[in-house]
Amino acid sequence: MKNKIIPVMLMASLLFAGCNQNKDAGEGANNKTEQTEEVKDKKTEKLDDKTVAIVDGEKISKDDYKDELSFYASMLASQQQLKNSIVTMMVQDKLIANDIKKNDIKIDDKEVDDALMQSVQNFGGQEQFDKTLDDYNMSLDKFKETLKKDLMYKKHREWFDSNNEVTEDEITKYFEDNKDEFVKVDASHILVQDEETAKEVKEKIDNGEDFAKLAEEYSTDTASAKNGGAVGAFSKGQMVKEFEDAAFSMSQFGYHIIKVNKITDSFEDSKEEITKKIKDQKYADYIKKLHDDANVVTENASEKDASDDVKGSETEVKTEKEEDTTDKEEKVEDSKDEANNKESEDENK
Repeated sequence: MKNKIIPVMLMASLLFAGCNQNKDAGEGANNKTEQTEEVKDKKTEKLDDKTVAIVDGEKISKDDYKDELSFYASMLASQQQLKNSIVTMMVQDKLIANDIKKNDIKIDDKEVDDALMQSVQNFGGQEQFDKTLDDYNMSLDKFKETLKKDLMYKKHREWFDSNNEVTEDEITKYFEDNKDEFVKVDASHILVQDEETAKEVKEKIDNGEDFAKLAEEYSTDTASAKNGGAVGAFSKGQMVKEFEDAAFSMSQFGYHIIKVNKITDSFEDSKEEITKKIKDQKYADYIKKLHDDANVVTENASEKDASDDVKGSETEVKTEKEEDTTDKEEKVEDSKDEANNKESEDENK
């Protein structure tokens, strides 16, 4: 967790440096000229491997930099009150590590070495990899420990799934109990600013003109316009209500001209998604049981409170995440305002 905090701190420092550079850039041209002449007169010094900067001939060591880095990382963690989250994560790591030993799940050294080689390639080679570890004050052993932990989670989840297969009856029951969740509409829309334009576009569609071309020409939703108005597939609850109601009833609302391309609501179409949901829930329940059965004691929480913390972090033990629908919501978020405008117009008539 500490190493996840450090990049944020570095980014803040970079942004702060950028602000200072912009301020300096705004100073007078004469001052710039004087500074340039001064730099030319100064002897250029090169940094050695143990130095991060030289100020008037005095070196700032890499060790001092690492001490400072650790201090700011700890300070940031304290400011954001991350202690409980870090402890919860460490407890979960220990629970899974113990369960791996109990169930004789093996992680070979070769698997860790292979993951390390892949990481080196991903960083752009050994030199860049070593530099990155050094910049983040992370030893090679610590990095390998992190890789091993990732493999631990992955193998534990694979072991659990192989021993807890989802049955056809479970999938069927979940589908019957949550049918609305699996009705999906694949839609395209054209968003315009006024009712007159909406009627004009609708008339052209009725006369056989291509919806996608009209979307590119008229739609103010530039993100979907370049794709012919396509907003993709979504289920109930993922779009703003006004757009969703129109799409699911296959009608026009306000200044959206909506074309429903496909409605998916069959059991077969939903089986893969349902299977994943059931697997995720089973695994989350299993991790919670490990916690409940263990004698977990923390500084600031009772065993019950800690159990609630684990429940709240169930998504952290999943190896896959559900699709993020934020982009789809943003595409039609203006429809609420437009709907309100139309209601006001109707009341004034």
